[in-house]
Amino acid sequence: MIKLRSFSLIVLFIPFIFCGQNQQTGKENGLGKLFKKIVDNIENLESKTSKTEKIAQNNEKTIVGLWKNYSKSFEYKDYDQLASYFNYPVVLSSSNQPVLADNKESLIRYYKRIREDQIQSGYKYSLMDSYEFHELSDGICVLKVVYSRFDNSYNKIYTGSGLYYYIKISGVWKLYAFDSL
Repeated sequence: MIKLRSFSLIVLFIPFIFCGQNQQTGKENGLGKLFKKIVDNIENLESKTSKTEKIAQNNEKTIVGLWKNYSKSFEYKDYDQLASYFNYPVVLSSSNQPVLADNKESLIRYYKRIREDQIQSGYKYSLMDSYEFHELSDGICVLKVVYSRFDNSYNKIYTGSGLYYYIKISGVWKLYAFDSL
């Protein structure tokens, strides 16, 4: 009981002792400096964490926007625009048959075949149903997308999903692989 009472008194008088020292000398004491450093480090850590979170959120918005634009290019058969979203070589995998497109022309041939010969009858457009964003490093991320395809009458004709792999090159995000699930 005596030890607890002594400890309580010490804890109670610490602020008076340190405040009194600050007023007498005009300088911060060692514990005051330490406390200030701890507070500054915590604030700095929180600031870095929030900056990292903001960058990740911005990357997520950017990648989702790029995917939607890619999807619109597919919908409109704008193959040149569609090809602009990729970095070469690119690995495209659908139906467990990977294809390596090492240039824009081979990528356009691949998408023309898919869009004009193999797509569901009556296809008009696609919409993203849901997605999961995973940032693997500062310059690599994966977007898992569940999407639906619709016909001219706005009827859902297909639901699919895929993994879209992005890499940041010279400050620009580009697709470098796609895997149909």
